[in-house]
Amino acid sequence: MSTKTLKLEIPFQKLISMVDQLDQDEKLILKKKLERQKVSTWQARFGNALDRLGKKNVRFSEKEVVVDIKKAVAQVRAGGKN
Repeated sequence: MSTKTLKLEIPFQKLISMVDQLDQDEKLILKKKLERQKVSTWQARFGNALDRLGKKNVRFSEKEVVVDIKKAVAQVRAGGKN
């Protein structure tokens, strides 16, 4: 079976109705394909971003970062009182 990649723009409800029309074997194939795709939560993406930032910022000690955070928080709080 040859395949061709297409980009379709259809409303989600239309897609659902199309899936409903599939027979059980086709739905099973679709389910397996969807399960193979990596779906990440925002928490996983946030964790990955933190990991990447951590690797890029190894030259800063944890103590320096904590001091900078405290300064930034103090500046924000001081700015909010004006």
